[in-house]
Amino acid sequence: MLGIPAESLTPVLDEAQRYLAWLGSQGELGTVHPWAAVVAADLAERIRWRALGPDRGAGRLLWMCGRMATPQLAPRLVPRMWRAARDRGIGAPDWTGTAPPRDSSITPARYQALLRQRATGSALTRHSGSLRVEAPQGAVICLWDGATTIRYVSDGTPAIVDYPAGDRDDSSRGRRGGAVFTRGDHHGAGWLASYNGYS
Repeated sequence: MLGIPAESLTPVLDEAQRYLAWLGSQGELGTVHPWAAVVAADLAERIRWRALGPDRGAGRLLWMCGRMATPQLAPRLVPRMWRAARDRGIGAPDWTGTAPPRDSSITPARYQALLRQRATGSALTRHSGSLRVEAPQGAVICLWDGATTIRYVSDGTPAIVDYPAGDRDDSSRGRRGGAVFTRGDHHGAGWLASYNGYS
């Protein structure tokens, strides 16, 4: 890449992956802008598993594959689970089955707990001044207008939520969006929807 040996970039990518993963984990806490958390989480997983050649939106599936393997077995099992999912046309961890995949190394009880951590079933429907939100109970919902954000915790029932009133001096006012965050997973609306899954 531009005359720089690929092996000299490995330490940079490893550090970037850890930093991006940390940024991605902030979405649920609301300490960074929601779009930054979604993009960072996706990129962190794609950097970590770069040898698989994942494109934008692959982060959620890679996240799920990584959680279905123990740290010791992840280098061997994640690529196998990734390829098996992609061969079946699966690009996101939103399947309905309750049995772990064949290559999963976690117990059935841990797999059931992992299924509950996904943002699966979330839906954000845009309206002119609001979003209709469907999200699992306990999920954090973030809406924004420019730099102004609001967040609340879902009780599991559908709700209509108004966008926050953007700051008049904010040049990005009028750029609205929303995201659902669960523990480790996310689901976005608008342009962030391209990070919901991999096609």
